[in-house]
Amino acid sequence: MINNLKSSSVFREGQQQTKPIRHFLRKFQNDWSMDFSAMLAYNLLITLLPIAVALFGILGLILKNYPVAQNEIKDKIIHLFPADNTTQTGMKQVVDLAFNQLSKDAGLILAIGIFFALFGSSRLFIAIDKCMTIVYRLPQRTFLRQNTLAFGMLFLFITIIPVMLAASSAPSVLISIIPGGGSRFGTFFVGIIFSLTVAFILFEITWCGALVAACTLEVFIILFPLYVRRFMGNYAGQIGFAVILLLFFYYFATILILGAQINAFFFDHYKPLVEGLGTYISQMHQEHGVGDINRPLCDTETDKSHHLPTTTSDQSSDRKLWWHKLWSSKNASVTKQEEEQNNML
Repeated sequence: MINNLKSSSVFREGQQQTKPIRHFLRKFQNDWSMDFSAMLAYNLLITLLPIAVALFGILGLILKNYPVAQNEIKDKIIHLFPADNTTQTGMKQVVDLAFNQLSKDAGLILAIGIFFALFGSSRLFIAIDKCMTIVYRLPQRTFLRQNTLAFGMLFLFITIIPVMLAASSAPSVLISIIPGGGSRFGTFFVGIIFSLTVAFILFEITWCGALVAACTLEVFIILFPLYVRRFMGNYAGQIGFAVILLLFFYYFATILILGAQINAFFFDHYKPLVEGLGTYISQMHQEHGVGDINRPLCDTETDKSHHLPTTTSDQSSDRKLWWHKLWSSKNASVTKQEEEQNNML
């Protein structure tokens, strides 16, 4: 009976229609997306305080003589999180802890504290970058490029936070200025059309995943307080705050990776792995490791030179190769000068 059902035209048609969705779900599963979401959730939790310290440290230096603006930014950051009492109370404790610690420090201690906070916060963006290398099938960045990207994203994030807070209060200001309901609706409609047009033009490949992730995140932020009150009412205190916040970050990271997977599969056309990531790496090691489990995955030329004795020139070339990998943006003129010197010799 099952064979007859599988051979029917209706089953084959349904199988053909659902093929893209099934392949997308296979890519999402085989890329260990849920496991990487858990890793990002943990990184978000442990970098929460360093990010707060870095944010308020830099904004405190800029807005040193404007305590009202500092308190307004603090309140808006707290209200960005779900409206359940446990989450916002815990976030208020984290923000107050970071702000009070910075107010006690001064001079060199403040600078050192901000530096270590920036370094700890940047580890989050390195973790996100490593997840994206799996999703988009990209080679891992070198140490310098990875940290440059991480610090750049962190400073961009710190810069965008005040802009986002100012933009969130802009609609209420416009509503108070523009008279009449029709004019307000027209302004709102024109703003949506303009935003979507800019998104389609500038983000032709990534707009769909970003839109799905943003809509899903908005629904999640609305429903998460209801979920906490209904199923997690017994969680209280510091432990309850940590558990609820970790759960919130886990679903947040899942939504982030879901948007990236949508862009990678439907727009960049990256195919799913045949097996899970661990099984795939094991198969690649069996194929290229030539039966020795202690040997790294390497190319044919490295395989041939594996058993050859290492000379001084080989060690020098290895050091040069490592330097090029570490600093891949080295000027081409230096390489040309080395070639000319070798030709003269």
